[in-house]
Amino acid sequence: MTTIVQDQKTIQIRRITYGVVISAIVLIFAFTGILKFTSSESIINNFSKWNLLKWKEVIGAVEILGVILYLIPKTNLIGALLFTGIMAGAIYIHVTFNEPYFFESGIVLVIWINYLFLKPGTRLGSK
Repeated sequence: MTTIVQDQKTIQIRRITYGVVISAIVLIFAFTGILKFTSSESIINNFSKWNLLKWKEVIGAVEILGVILYLIPKTNLIGALLFTGIMAGAIYIHVTFNEPYFFESGIVLVIWINYLFLKPGTRLGSK
């Protein structure tokens, strides 16, 4: 009897954690995606330095598309793959310009740990 209650608590904690992490990832990508459509001085300076100024709106649109896909359960995997591609590009740029890339790497790890181990119904995320 106690193992059933413990299993139910574990499943509930896993679902709550999954939801919190999804929310955090969505907020990060939505914020940075929208920011790329503004004339923020830091965004313009960075994208100019990286020679990507003409691509900032495209990257922002892809981030917003990723947010939409990531929020829909049936397309969550596509959103995760899209975010991974965006972060791989960001990591490449930061490595090329000898800048720190730990945040981007951490985001990719969190996305996949959340998807593989916490998402309800996934092979690794279910009992």
